[in-house]
Amino acid sequence: ILHSCDAVISGSMALYLLLPECGTSWMPTDLNIYVPQDNSTLIQNWLKVKGYSTIAQHVVNHVGYTYSDIHHVIVISDGKREIDPVVLRTSMALSPILQFCSTAVMDFISTDTIFCCYP
Repeated sequence: ILHSCDAVISGSMALYLLLPECGTSWMPTDLNIYVPQDNSTLIQNWLKVKGYSTIAQHVVNHVGYTYSDIHHVIVISDGKREIDPVVLRTSMALSPILQFCSTAVMDFISTDTIFCCYP
């Protein structure tokens, strides 16, 4: 689905996979999927088929917000797990990730790559 939607995984799940197990004292609580707006319906429909339903949608307030490439965030759950598609204004899923305030969280997972900006 990442390939079909031109999407990537970032956030705590990507960071968790990049850190050694012995140094990770926390577990990710959700899965953030960064997806271009044109493909957001495709990923929502796919998740619905998999048993997930939309819980909430949060529009990003761009006044004083540095991540202007983010249009809105959808909270989707199956009752046990939460997936948050981060819907973008751009066609490139990486643009908001590279705007994060710290290189320690500038990481993502695509269909064929695991990338970390901070060594």
